[in-house]
Amino acid sequence: MSGHVLIIDAQTNRRIQLSAQVKVACDDVALAETPTGGMAQIRQRAPGVVIIAHDLPGLKLRQFCRTLRAQTQTQLTTIIVAVPCENHSARVSALIAGAHDLIEYTAEPSELRARLRNVMRTRQSSEETRKHASVDHARGFAEAATGFAQRTVATFISAGSGDHCAKMAAALQSDNGFVARLDDVQSVRRHPDPDTDVFVLYQGGQPLEARDLLGALRSHSNSRHSRILFVADDDPGAASPLDLGAHDQVPDTVSSAELALRIKRLARLKQDEDRDRKTLVELGEKAYTDILTGLKNRAFADEYLQKTDRTLAEHPKALAILIADVDHFKKINDNHGHEAGDFILSHIASVLKSSLREGDTLARYGGEEFLIVLPGVGPGQARCIGERLLQAVADHPSGLENGPHVRATVSIGVALTARSERKSTKDLRRAADSALYRAKREGRNRIEMANAADFNASAAGHPYSLTQLTG
Repeated sequence: MSGHVLIIDAQTNRRIQLSAQVKVACDDVALAETPTGGMAQIRQRAPGVVIIAHDLPGLKLRQFCRTLRAQTQTQLTTIIVAVPCENHSARVSALIAGAHDLIEYTAEPSELRARLRNVMRTRQSSEETRKHASVDHARGFAEAATGFAQRTVATFISAGSGDHCAKMAAALQSDNGFVARLDDVQSVRRHPDPDTDVFVLYQGGQPLEARDLLGALRSHSNSRHSRILFVADDDPGAASPLDLGAHDQVPDTVSSAELALRIKRLARLKQDEDRDRKTLVELGEKAYTDILTGLKNRAFADEYLQKTDRTLAEHPKALAILIADVDHFKKINDNHGHEAGDFILSHIASVLKSSLREGDTLARYGGEEFLIVLPGVGPGQARCIGERLLQAVADHPSGLENGPHVRATVSIGVALTARSERKSTKDLRRAADSALYRAKREGRNRIEMANAADFNASAAGHPYSLTQLTG
């Protein structure tokens, strides 16, 4: 495990013993005896994890947690409170105060190391998310943000005896803001509830069955983004659920109050990451979207063509590429203004999009040029689709605001490859461009199919530029 760990404990024996256990997993360990001494070390060097004794003289844990979260360098520092297993009130108080996690003074070294590895994984995940999605909030057992509180959906499953599991679920259901559900192993294995924020998995005397279900939940598409809280029996010889994919682990002696806090924390983490993923998707969409027309842009089209080439190399199939270019677009701008030209481009993009099939790809490839990819079509169908696009644009003139209707047209060049051929999308795009040039030269508002000469010209480099044709 990488990272700097700071242990703050006034009792020398406990501090040294805990340090020895931590050093097995991480050799970068510092020690402090008081909250003041610990804060002094933190200011000099921000730790990845702080382990602090719950009974530390002079400790005001809530203030300590808030102070760390208020500083940029320690905002993601994981705060772990060392507390006796049997002291349920101290455990709950520590979580409410803002601790990320708890450890027990008498914990097995293997359990401690697994928990440390888990919190470091969570920290690294948070750092990566912040980097990619510009997320500025710290994650953990911190107090919930004010405002709308999203409900927490928890599904309880027991791999063995389910009486205790059912009682905990019933107790949680009475807590405002929770939706607690009971489910059985076979049902969850086949179809995990996709709305579940946290799966609470009770070992129930069946360690192998419980760990197998843990793996199934982590791999199923419905539950791979959900959090899993593993409730373990006393089974020191088994592999730690935290190392097998659980996000948190508690003993089956856990109090209902602590269980509720842990579930709420895990649900908040899951809901935060759901929002972050949505943000990343939206950012990706913006990066590949043409602002004017709402279509995919050239960056998307170029990447899509590269992926298509890789697919065709492994699984050859028929493919057609069409390039459509607005006729006399310069005259439209000159006669009606660039704002009107933008409006017409957007209108034509909408007409083209509504005239294509599900699975076809349309992108704005240049100023007034559109790229269309038709998978699995032959020459006859490609021509038919091209003519439908021509007719749709010609039959739907654009009505300018406080002005006339402008009847714009497009010219289209089409290039195809059969399943038995080995033409790249680059070959098709260049040949389609050559055919488009011929359509412009032959009168515009027409479609031309690429022939052998067009493919030969594309291989040699086409000597013409469409800008010579002024649209």
